[in-house]
Amino acid sequence: MRAEADLRLTGAANAGLVVGDRVEVRVDATGGRLVASDGRRRATTSLPAGLDLTDRHNLAIEVRGRQLIAELSPARLGDQLAVVSLRLDRPVAGRAGLSTTGGSAEFDNVSVARLYQPAKRAAPEPRVGVPLPAYSDEFDDGLDDGWQWVREDPATTVAGGALRWPVQAADLTGTGNTAGVLLRDAPRGDYVAETKVTLDLGEETVRNYQQAGLVAYVDDDRFARLTQVAIWNTRQVEYGYEVPFAGQPVYGGSIVGTPATTTWLRLAHHVDPATGEHEYRAGSSRDGRSWTWGAVWAFPADTTPRIGLVAHGGAEPAVTARFDYLRFYR
Repeated sequence: MRAEADLRLTGAANAGLVVGDRVEVRVDATGGRLVASDGRRRATTSLPAGLDLTDRHNLAIEVRGRQLIAELSPARLGDQLAVVSLRLDRPVAGRAGLSTTGGSAEFDNVSVARLYQPAKRAAPEPRVGVPLPAYSDEFDDGLDDGWQWVREDPATTVAGGALRWPVQAADLTGTGNTAGVLLRDAPRGDYVAETKVTLDLGEETVRNYQQAGLVAYVDDDRFARLTQVAIWNTRQVEYGYEVPFAGQPVYGGSIVGTPATTTWLRLAHHVDPATGEHEYRAGSSRDGRSWTWGAVWAFPADTTPRIGLVAHGGAEPAVTARFDYLRFYR
């Protein structure tokens, strides 16, 4: 099981979580320690000097079998301030609860859940099937009728079997929503969308945040963007997702491989049979043959994402993205 709570000690000598009638993990303000005990055994570790326990911290317990691990952190981001482990004398049983002694404490966001089961093997990598030419475009003769613009960019041209798009001084993240998006309707069911994009971001300069690549798009506040991008002194293939949360858009990202000047990008779409959610797994390649597959972002079942292209993040120094095609495969 896993139990956790956001915790502030507002006068208590110690406060924490209990499981059943024996297991307790507490933040000891008086002794400056994180303490775990099961009635017979006890394990402790020191808290950082000067830690202000009147600030909110997350206290989490994970128990698998007879092994207990407890963590105190400011934000549940792998940034633990203190970690303690304890081998229990027998498996834990009973309800979880809260405890405080010697004064008051505030608890929030309390949760208890079954602990995840570790994956036994990696998920299979997506494989492409038959081409879907009705949904694809090789950019041989302008844009076909299947494309739709969100904020059309007149600087975009199509000639010689490629779409050329000068990187815009614009973006999609946050509330600005100034960047153009070039979109197509996607096939039903499972498919893979692929593009080949050339973007020379150089090696020696900061070019924040020039990028170009694929996007799965519902609207300006819900999209998954797979691009080769300059982030400070790095060049990355970033797979980011923006969603509305608590009245404003929030963005998170993951890294999927290493880009080259020319990078192949794929989004593999799968509909979850249990929930109906649209799952998009990202892949990248430096040669169009060997692929690195990474994270999955999921869209709600009641959405209809379209697939498209983007080129934005900053116009200086000037650079143009070249897209050779957008192809769909079953």
